[in-house]
Formats: sequence, C-alpha cells, structure tokens
Amino acid sequence: MKFRQLCVIFLFIAGFGFAQVKNPMENMYGNFNPDSLKPVTLTGKIIADSSFMNGMYFIDVNNDNAADYALIFGPDWYTPDSSKAVRPNVGDVVTIGGGLFNMLNSMPAVVVYSVNGNFWRSPFDSYWNEMGSNSMMGGNGHMGMDYSFGWNYNPMQSINVTGKVVVDSTFTVHHYYLDTNNDGKPDYFLNFGPPWQTTKSGVMLPSNDSTISISGGEMATGYMNMIIVYKMNGQVWQDSTMMKNNFGSGWIHKNMSQSQRFYNPFDSTDWMEVNPGWNGSGMMGGGMMPDSLYCQIQEVFPQNVPDDSSENTMAAFEVSTFYPNGMNGMAQSGNMGGQMNFNSMVNFQFHIDSLQAIGFNINGSNPKIKYWNNQTSQWVTLTNSTFNSSSNTVLISQNSVNNYYIITGEKNITGVSSVKNTVPAVFSLSQNYPNPFNPSTVISYQLSALSHVTLKVYDILGRIITTLVDGEMPAGKYQVNFNASNLSSGIYFYKLTTDMGAKVMKMEILK
Repeated sequence: MKFRQLCVIFLFIAGFGFAQVKNPMENMYGNFNPDSLKPVTLTGKIIADSSFMNGMYFIDVNNDNAADYALIFGPDWYTPDSSKAVRPNVGDVVTIGGGLFNMLNSMPAVVVYSVNGNFWRSPFDSYWNEMGSNSMMGGNGHMGMDYSFGWNYNPMQSINVTGKVVVDSTFTVHHYYLDTNNDGKPDYFLNFGPPWQTTKSGVMLPSNDSTISISGGEMATGYMNMIIVYKMNGQVWQDSTMMKNNFGSGWIHKNMSQSQRFYNPFDSTDWMEVNPGWNGSGMMGGGMMPDSLYCQIQEVFPQNVPDDSSENTMAAFEVSTFYPNGMNGMAQSGNMGGQMNFNSMVNFQFHIDSLQAIGFNINGSNPKIKYWNNQTSQWVTLTNSTFNSSSNTVLISQNSVNNYYIITGEKNITGVSSVKNTVPAVFSLSQNYPNPFNPSTVISYQLSALSHVTLKVYDILGRIITTLVDGEMPAGKYQVNFNASNLSSGIYFYKLTTDMGAKVMKMEILK
C-alpha cells in the first residue's frame, strides 16, 4: 500500500480527517448539511453569555434576557459579498432568517442566511462557478440563481503564491481560502472545482492551517480575488488548458459556416454545440434574433436550480446566451429560467460523474434529462435523449435552448432495520459483514440513547461517497444494507456520528 494511502487511513482512524475552522460555534455544532436544516425566522435581542468563548452569538426571542437559540454566522472573518449586512451587536433587536438545527442536550442553533432581510449567505452556493460573475447572488439558494458571467468576464492572470489554508466548514461542502500575510484572514478564494472532481495525480484537498504553494489563474470577482488552482505544492490539480478560450464559452455569429462547440470549464465532457443557420428567422422574446450571441454552459449544485426538491437530481446545468450588450437572453422579467428558440438544432452532451450519482444516492443506470419550463414552473422530461452507459453521458438535440437542465434517476433504497428492542449498554459500530464484499454488505451499529445519527461512506481520499443514515433514532441495535455495485474495487471507510461520539471503520470492495 502506498505511503499516501497509509497516511489517509491513519487520519481517518485518528479522527482528524475533517477540516475545521477556528470558530467556537462550529467546533460545538460541527458542519451542516443544508438539506437537514428547517427554514425559520426569528426576531429578538442579541445577548452575550459569559460562560462561552468570544465569537458566540445568541438571540433572546421571548424577552427574558436568556438565550433561546445559538446563531451561527460562519467564520469570524466572513462578510457577505452581495449586501451590506453586518454582524449585530449585543443588545440589538434583529430579525434572523436561517436554517434550524436541533442537537440532543444542547441549545438549538440557527445557521444565519439573512439579517434584517439582507442577504448573509447561501447554504448551496457553488462557489467554483463564481468566475467573474456580473450578477451577485442572494436568497436562500432554492430559487434558481444566475451563475453565468457572460462575455464581460474578468481575464485571468497567472499567479504563484504561498500561504496558510483557511477552511470555512460551516456547511458540508467546505470553502477553501488562502491567507498569504499570516493575519488569520483570507486573502484569496481557492477554486478547486466541484467537490466530486477527482485528480489524476491523486493529490488531496489541503487541511485547515496547512501551508501550501499554489499555481493558478487569478481573477477579480468583485468580492475577493479568486485563484483557479492548477497546481498545489508542485502537483497537478487540474488541466489549465480547460480554462482557456474564455472558459469554454464563446461567440456564435449569424453567417458562421461551421458548428461551434462550448464546454463546461471543469468537465470537457459537458458541452453544447450550435450549428450554422441558428439565426434564420427565429423569434426570441417577441423580437428577431441578434447577429451574434455569446454561449456558455456550466454545472451547478442541484439545489441551485428551481424546485429541485421535487426531483431526484444527480446533476444540474445552467446554459446562458448573452446579447452583444451583455444582457442574458435567458432572463425573463428579471428572473432566470427562460428559453430561446434557434432556427437550427443545438446538440448537448451532459456527463454524470459516478461520484455524483452515489453521493446523491441515485441509480444512474437509467437517467432522464429534464428542462425547466418557466411558463408552467415545472420540469419537463425530454423524450429524445440518448444515454451512453460506457461514458455516462446523455446526448440531446433540439432547436430550443433552455436555461436549466437536470439529470434525474431513481432513488436507491437503503434498508435500515432494527435488530432487537433491547437497549444496548454502550454505543458501538461493528465491522461490516461480509468484508471484503461484492457488491453488498451489512453495517451494524447500536445506540445506548436517543441520538441524531449519520452514517456516511468515504473513499480513500476522504470524499463523501454516500450518506446511508441521517436522522434521529431511538436507542437500539440497527443494520444497514450497503450496495456498492457502482463503485470500483478498493479501500473505503464508513463513519458513524452520534451525540455520544463518532467511530470509523474500514471496508474493502473486491471485484
């Protein structure tokens, strides 16, 4: 076994496999899966509790001068990029919008999304796509936001810089920054691409407080300069050639004689291809098509598209077409989600990363592709798609271009069964059986008290493969069936996290 793999195994067993920021509230409550939080609005007075460390915020909603909820604003240095919202002072009466988290034997906490109606942060922001965006984002991440940047983007400059890593681990998908002057505050946002992106070199994401050297492309985004990472400590993270040619975007012209293809900058197997004759006499929004359009395709979190909660989504895409004046043709009445009709067929290929399907617990063997109909506010299934199972790609051809596309599938069913009604004396996690296995195994654990339970599977690099259990469960003995038919042979880990502690075990798939 390679030395790097041994180090990763040690980190998992020792319990240090997860980056944490130096924030007392996050140390107490951990990080949050936005889907598990209940939307709430609270109005009350900000108070301090001398028994806690600095940086802790609480709110008194019933005016008895006692804390009713803990407030999680994120790292101490965080400020919003698209509003003038500020952290409140002790004694201020404020209205907080956010996500509620209840933990056994602890004060309920609210992850703050807005302060007095002003945007604070989005739980689903896919920051890897914030590359020179002309439109700042707000809201709670469920409305279908604009991540496109268009032709008026900020060109990148080559940069080589060294500093300490600062990790914002408020949410399950961490955000990475670099502190170059050792003041504990971030100077650059580090864009490593989507969380499911893998590297050929096997290099892993850095840990909080580690010192690293970064080579990449720097751009100004209007909030904090971003570095799209090409190399870390001299090792290749991603191919820099994929970022050239306007990040895969570009112009189409009225009289072009050849097809033009545009790529997702982080995955060249996602593309749109526009054919000659697209201009023709097509109508768009009541007017004639322009002589030229700037086309762009990006991948986003499924939660960033409209009404994702009604679909079993494993991949989502945003397609944009810009006029020469910079206006996005997919915006209708100020909202995204529009459609543009072309006079020739437009071809699309969308790639499904196997880690995405597994991570969202979806069977990717029979995917469906859907587009958002802004007129009816619903997802419509395309019936003319072709699925290539060997490349995990979906191909469609149509003369209408839509702003949002998603790829859906059937949910995998994970069986969680109670073994006995007797109350165990201790909390424990057992070795899966059989082990090694192919393709199914059983994971057993027991709880000595009522607890919120998560059971997650990780690969050798520490990436979450899937979440098998996430919810409150009474004391008892349990068994979970895990099917790994979509995974390759190798070492994996499963981690049980409860209010009583956490345990990690290793398992092996052998095919």
